[in-house]
Amino acid sequence: MDIRQEIASRVDKLPPEGQEQVLRFVTSLDIANVKGENGAALRQFAGTLDAASARQMIQSIEDECERVDASTW
Repeated sequence: MDIRQEIASRVDKLPPEGQEQVLRFVTSLDIANVKGENGAALRQFAGTLDAASARQMIQSIEDECERVDASTW
């Protein structure tokens, strides 16, 4: 049995919620392989963000992005 068949066999045995969880995980792996811009290409934007906007952005990240939802994994 090859790896694809093994994965399919195991996923088939999971309840629908587990299958959805596997799908989310596999999707996240695909998204993780997306490449971003080279840092040098972004250098043109250095210094264009004012201090107030930077603070607002930092606050938004701290408020919204640093949460762990224990029920998803």
